[in-house]
Amino acid sequence: MKNIILTTLVLLFSISCKAQLNNLNEKELFDGIKFNNISLGSIMESSGNLAQMRSYFGNTIQERANDTAPYLAKFLLNNNISFGFEDETDTGNNYDLTFVRVINSSVNVNVKGLSIKIGDSKSKFDNFLYNEIDRSYNFTDADTGSIGLSFKIDNSNNVSAIKLICY
Repeated sequence: MKNIILTTLVLLFSISCKAQLNNLNEKELFDGIKFNNISLGSIMESSGNLAQMRSYFGNTIQERANDTAPYLAKFLLNNNISFGFEDETDTGNNYDLTFVRVINSSVNVNVKGLSIKIGDSKSKFDNFLYNEIDRSYNFTDADTGSIGLSFKIDNSNNVSAIKLICY
């Protein structure tokens, strides 16, 4: 009897966790996620090159010194958006995107046909799966789950934070 109950609980938990993610295929991930019309794929290919990122997001993008990352890192930011790139080889030649954080409503984020900014209503997400526990809409890489885009919802049912994390 204990095994039946335990098995049932594990099954319900796994279904519940899976139901709280909106999966993205490879094309939806690299070509479909966009920050101010710049695809995630293009941002990743830049490898944190400051000149390239300035061509995408304007000359206000600045590089901040690495004083917190465990590996060689670049943090590029302006008043609207922030990017993190790390080089786990510590050679300075192999930077991978680790995060994107939207700072204000001047940045438009596209995913799965949606166009969302900080301050937009939760109602824009229409039929997408909502994570009640985390109060967010989460989109993830269907193949590996290594990239996650999260839209946090505040008590007024508006988007209060937008983050992309790469593992």
